[in-house]
Amino acid sequence: MAEIKKCLCIDVGGTAIKHGIIDPDVNLTDKGEVPTPYDGVEAYLDALEQIYRKAEDKVQGIAMSVPGVIDSENGICISGGNLRFIDNFNLAAELGKRVNVPVSVMNDAKSAAMAEARWGALSDCKDGIVIVLGTGIGGALIKDGKVHFGKNFAAGEFSFITMGENMDSADNTWAGCAGNPRLRTLVANAKGIEDPETITGFDVFRWAKEGDPLVLMALEQFTRGIARMIINLQVIYDPDRFVIGGGISRQPLLLDYIQKNLDYFYSQFKWPGEKADVTTCKFFNDANLIGA
Repeated sequence: MAEIKKCLCIDVGGTAIKHGIIDPDVNLTDKGEVPTPYDGVEAYLDALEQIYRKAEDKVQGIAMSVPGVIDSENGICISGGNLRFIDNFNLAAELGKRVNVPVSVMNDAKSAAMAEARWGALSDCKDGIVIVLGTGIGGALIKDGKVHFGKNFAAGEFSFITMGENMDSADNTWAGCAGNPRLRTLVANAKGIEDPETITGFDVFRWAKEGDPLVLMALEQFTRGIARMIINLQVIYDPDRFVIGGGISRQPLLLDYIQKNLDYFYSQFKWPGEKADVTTCKFFNDANLIGA
């Protein structure tokens, strides 16, 4: 029998690089993670190569999910998201030189959307929207069952939606208003914690589950903005379903509060169509790896 070919999947996030080995039946094994380096291109490539070296006897290629606007046809990071040092960088070619196996690269949210469209929460849908809540707001559009990339591979870059008249600050983008750091800031302010970096998403939802009224009010405010944007995107695209991803999407309270705010907005806003169908990713944190 021919050897079953396996692929090393790598998902580069703002704080950690997650990795695993996937087979043709979408079984994901040998999962792990390392800190994301910010010391420049060589340190970044070193970290990726070290991940490969530990798996090189088991895999025949590398598939990467990365932040930023990505020319996935040529493996080029047009922009690197938080990893500014890889703007206009041919990641597939440069990593390929080091490892001598095929390397593919795709935007992280589009990777997640591909997994959900093929095997997950959008597999029964023609059109869909994926919203990934992370350091920024990842996004992707599914059209006729496929990821829509756009002319410049930038379709679905929801982080950059402007939220007011001023366009001179990232604070005025949707990422600034609704990324995970914003939730931590709201909770820290509510609880009188000076440095939001000292708390985690786990802390936020633990306090919320315990019924902390200040944390629940912060969660209410945070999800209100997400619900409002879902309605805006629904008016523009009218998809079959919205799917929420990112680490905090595992928390049932998040979807509960999004739905609660949607119900309120629909009671005020006379939308002539159907209410948005909103659910969470089937694959949660593994969606990026599987889609890649």
